[in-house]
Amino acid sequence: MQENTKTKVDMGGVSETLLITVYLRAKESARKDGIISDKLAEDWVGRMGYNFQKFDKDRLSGVGVSVRTEVFDEVASQFLKKNPNGIIVNIGAGLCTRFQRIDNGSATWFELDVKEALNLRKKFISPTPPRYGYIEKSAFDYTWLDDVSELAGRKKSKVLIVSEGVLMYFEENEVKELFRQIKAHFPQVEIITDTMPKISTKMSVKHHKSVSQTKAEFKWGLGKTSELYNWNLGIEIINEYSLFNRYPKRWGCISLLRFIPWGRRLTRIIHFRFEDNQTAKQNNE
Repeated sequence: MQENTKTKVDMGGVSETLLITVYLRAKESARKDGIISDKLAEDWVGRMGYNFQKFDKDRLSGVGVSVRTEVFDEVASQFLKKNPNGIIVNIGAGLCTRFQRIDNGSATWFELDVKEALNLRKKFISPTPPRYGYIEKSAFDYTWLDDVSELAGRKKSKVLIVSEGVLMYFEENEVKELFRQIKAHFPQVEIITDTMPKISTKMSVKHHKSVSQTKAEFKWGLGKTSELYNWNLGIEIINEYSLFNRYPKRWGCISLLRFIPWGRRLTRIIHFRFEDNQTAKQNNE
């Protein structure tokens, strides 16, 4: 494809990090032994005029993004099996292709992101209401919760909130308030998100080969997963995943960190829900 026919991309800040993930998914998908298959990502990257090569040296992030995608896909697929008419909200959707890859034909999906990100997304794929819609808002503009909760209540559907590669770019108090607002709006909700350890937020992003190529900045980190209980939100952990536990040969020697508690927290995904009021009451008696 000629360079002048490509979609020009000029993004900054946190939004630019979506280009890292779509590129690393595309590279992995193109491998014969790829962890994931994402043909749409391959197509979109090929159609964008952007210097993706600056991310090529970050081998470990390539593995991490791919394994993370696999885990998020599995959790979302399991949710849909249990709740075929459920609702999935993808926070910071960027150029995620999960709906196109695992949709069950009956669930309702919302891609939530800021205008800059969704404008780029619309150049490649458009929403198809009523089952597949875009919400052009920040996750911290809580009016999106009213939009979704109205539908959730009308359908009496359970909700899965997906937040992949997003929350570490915001302050802890913002993340905590986001979870509080979600709990207030959705009595039956599950959340899956990835986290990074506190030590990573204390280091400059220059130590992260891909993110250092953008203007994004790490802000929120989590120590032990149990620290979430101290937020007094009634968080109940469903499952926890360390990416190092999968494909150790692809990770190399660093995969040995999976045998150390703090090492497992370096690549962690947390799937949780909130206790209902009755359960919380019983636990407090």
